[in-house]
Amino acid sequence: MAKGRAALLVAALTFYAVFIMRTSFVVLGRRWFVLFEDAMISMRYGRNLAAGAGLVWNAGEPPVEGYTNFLWTLWMAVVHALGLPESKVSLAIMLTGVVILIANALVVERICRHVTSAATAAWAPPVAMAAALFYYPLVFWTLRGMEVGAVALALDSLILLAITVEEECSPVRALAMGLLGAAAILLRSDALLSVGAISLYGVATAPGRTRKLSVAGAVGVCVGVAALGQMAFRHAVYHEALPNTYYLKLLHVPFAARLRRGAFVALRVMSFHLAVPLAATAAGLATWPREADWWKRRDTRRLALLLAVPAIQVAYAVYVGGDAWEWMLYSNRYLTVAMPAFIVLSVAVAARMAATVREDAAARRRAGRTFLLTLGACGACLVALNAYAHVFAEQGIARTVFPSKSTLLGAGVFLGASALLFLRGQRLASRLVASFEALPTARGLAAGLALAALVWVPPSIHPLITWAANNAAQFNDEARYGRLGLLIAATTAKSTRLAVVAAGATPYFSMRPSEDMLGKNDPVIAKRPPVGVFSPGHDKWDYHYSLGQRGPDIMVERLDTTAEEDRYIASLGFVTLPNGLYVRQSSTGIDRAVLGLPYDTEAALDADLQRAALTRDDPSSAAGTTRP
Repeated sequence: MAKGRAALLVAALTFYAVFIMRTSFVVLGRRWFVLFEDAMISMRYGRNLAAGAGLVWNAGEPPVEGYTNFLWTLWMAVVHALGLPESKVSLAIMLTGVVILIANALVVERICRHVTSAATAAWAPPVAMAAALFYYPLVFWTLRGMEVGAVALALDSLILLAITVEEECSPVRALAMGLLGAAAILLRSDALLSVGAISLYGVATAPGRTRKLSVAGAVGVCVGVAALGQMAFRHAVYHEALPNTYYLKLLHVPFAARLRRGAFVALRVMSFHLAVPLAATAAGLATWPREADWWKRRDTRRLALLLAVPAIQVAYAVYVGGDAWEWMLYSNRYLTVAMPAFIVLSVAVAARMAATVREDAAARRRAGRTFLLTLGACGACLVALNAYAHVFAEQGIARTVFPSKSTLLGAGVFLGASALLFLRGQRLASRLVASFEALPTARGLAAGLALAALVWVPPSIHPLITWAANNAAQFNDEARYGRLGLLIAATTAKSTRLAVVAAGATPYFSMRPSEDMLGKNDPVIAKRPPVGVFSPGHDKWDYHYSLGQRGPDIMVERLDTTAEEDRYIASLGFVTLPNGLYVRQSSTGIDRAVLGLPYDTEAALDADLQRAALTRDDPSSAAGTTRP
């Protein structure tokens, strides 16, 4: 078994290395790494803090809290303070993600050992570890520099502690629960709901009144101090009661609009991306005995905890209207942090089902019917969602509700598979479920991995195919924005002001003061009513404010515009360069000839930078640079 675990870790590390290397680009023989859009925004805050300017978006300007991952941003500041080459700072964050993924998988394995029987399912813990190591959305969000992996690790460690506290409570474990809860909410404030649920479990199951009070006190003090401390810091530095992203995503947005979009994307992702795991888990739960005192049984209440965490995260995602990148068709940031818990749940119920169906024909039939019905229900849900999207299709740059060929294909696969199994009779379905029978006696890792593949490979097929064909989602755009940032740094004066829609890589690599036209880093825009189709954080903008009042010199790109807005932009003196950038005619310190050249490829940017170096030798050029 030890050799099998080692092989899994080696395979995972190999996958992570390939993933990371593919998310880099080369400029003048130097390899640069770039993170996901929002991660690069946090990186800008981290660099400013490391440079002594504070946790600010634009150094020397009024501060705004445009991040929601305080502790993660502090870690980015630490990495910047190490003095690494600018091209490799993002790589250091990715390597941090590798450590987090490995650590989390080991925690998942330990949780699974506590919720399964070693006597009948020795294969279960390494199977859970394997599923956690290779679950693509968790790998994606973590290695692309987001705080998702760190939050998942904090929550999973908290689950492990809550489970062990009910076995043996000690002051050290109680304090550890409090510190982990505090870390989780400092990584993301919205982790508070899951932290609360896990902590309540720890308090409720701790043996004895004194131990219950010690757990409640430790968690309450640590989480309370962390929450109140962050609120005090926010008020002192940003003069706000809530983070800027709260105003951006929730202020002036009707609850009905959030619920409509949140429910749509949640149902679509669960029915498409998680159809097979949901069906397999439902089948396993169908074989569990119905007991009124289930809470008194340690095994059943632990499963309830593992189910509660993803349920809370889904509910929260629906409440806020989902995430901004639901077009990826796999679990978003909110759900992904809870997926390791769901993985353990699915493995645990599979282990129980494997032990039950061997001698219980009725349970075998019940599991088969439940699997088929759940899979078919997912297919039917996808058909209904596509029909709804066809009738009520959204328009605009941030649209989410529209028909999807991929989900329609998935609906056909799920409905066809469930219908085929049903038409072939219960014998085929029984054989499928009865395949679990061999697992209790087959202690080798191979049998368990075969089960994991049946359940957890299907969710990763679509994202892995997309990754293999087109690289990580949005990387091509992020690399392009990164190249643009380097080009702007080489062709403009340090005082040149940008207006951006994608506020990540371009402001970071250009190191120029920037206007975030979508408002994540602008409290004025964040508090305005939405003007576009609802999409969290991507539906508010005001050209009159961002361009007219703030006076940027370069506008990188436009959002949706009306004819009146087009005329207004032209009246400000913006002209379009050959590569699509917009430059104000009156602005100085810009080498327009080089800045207007194509930068879509590494070779094109190399040529641009070489020409920029020649231009800087020309005394007639007013452009400056921050790099040699």
